[in-house]
Amino acid sequence: MAKYAKKQKRPWIAAVLPWKGDRTGEAIRKIVFLVALITFLVTGGILLWEMVIQPAMVDKKSDYVQQIYHAEGYADQEVNKFDELQKINPDIKGWLRIPDTVVDYPVLQSGEDDPEYYLYLDYEKKYSKYGSLFFDARNSIHLEDPNSKSLIIYGHSMNDGRMFGSLLNYGSLDYYKAHPTFELDTVDYDADWKIFSVFKTNVLASQGEPFNYLRTAFANESDFLNFVYQIQIRSLFDTGVDISPDDQIVLLSTCSYEMPDFRTVIVARKVREGEEPTVDVNKATWNPTVLYPDGWYSAKGGTKPQHPDTFEEALAQGKIDWLAE
Repeated sequence: MAKYAKKQKRPWIAAVLPWKGDRTGEAIRKIVFLVALITFLVTGGILLWEMVIQPAMVDKKSDYVQQIYHAEGYADQEVNKFDELQKINPDIKGWLRIPDTVVDYPVLQSGEDDPEYYLYLDYEKKYSKYGSLFFDARNSIHLEDPNSKSLIIYGHSMNDGRMFGSLLNYGSLDYYKAHPTFELDTVDYDADWKIFSVFKTNVLASQGEPFNYLRTAFANESDFLNFVYQIQIRSLFDTGVDISPDDQIVLLSTCSYEMPDFRTVIVARKVREGEEPTVDVNKATWNPTVLYPDGWYSAKGGTKPQHPDTFEEALAQGKIDWLAE
C-alpha cells in the first residue's frame, strides 16, 4: 500500500460549478457568477431578438410586399395593383407611402366586430408587436359612401422608427416642410394628399375633455367645416393649405409620449382634380395659439388660448384664412 493516496484530479467543470470540497466562499462565488452569466445570456438573447432578429423579420416581410406593390407594368395591364396583394390577404385595402421615410406599408381593415384585429397582427395575420397600419373599421374606401369623407389610419409609433414612429418627427416645422405630402392609394383610387394639420391630443378624461377626432361621416357641410376648424385650432402649424367643403380628408393617428396616452395626429386632404400635388411650404409657420388639452397647461404651464366655439363664429369674426374660395 502506497504511503500516500493519489490525489483525485478535479474535472474542469468544477472550476465553474459548485463542487464537493469547495469552501463556502468559493461555492457562493460560483453561484453568483452562474446567476450573472445566465442573466447576461437571457438579457442578451432578448435584446438580440427585440433589436436585431424581429426588426429584420419585419423588414423582410415589408420588402416582399413592397416589391409586389411597386412592381412596374400595372399601368399597362387590366389588373389592379391590389389584386396580387389581396391574394395574400383580402383585408389589404390601401397603401400608404410618405416619401423619404420608412412609411411604405399596406393598410388593412377588419370588420366592426373586431376593429383592432390588426393592432398586433401583420398582413399575414401573424403576431407581431409592430402590428399593421389599419383603417378604422367604420371607414369605406368607396367615394360615394358617407363614411369615406374622413378616413382614419392607425399604427404603432415604434421606438425604432418603424410603422408610424416617424410621425412623431412632425413635431418639427422643418420636418413638416420636408414632408408636406404623402400618397394614399386604395383599391378604388390612387391619390396624393396635402398635410394641413399636425396636432397632439388626449384620450384620458383626467387630462380634460377629449377631442373626438375619430369621425368618419358628417351630418352636413357645416358639421364637416366645424370639424376641420376644431382640427385647425389644435394644429402646431399654420400650413397655408386650404380646405374645401367638398374635400376628402385622412387622419393618421399614433401614440405620442408628451403625456400619458397622448396621440399625435397628422391630417391631410386629397389633392383635387387638376391641382398640383405640391405644397408651398414657405407659407408654413408655427401656430401661436395652439389649443392643447386642459391637462397640458396644468402639467407644462402656459395659458389656454381663447377661440370662437364654432367655425361659423370664427368665420364671422374674420379668423378663418384656410377656407378654399
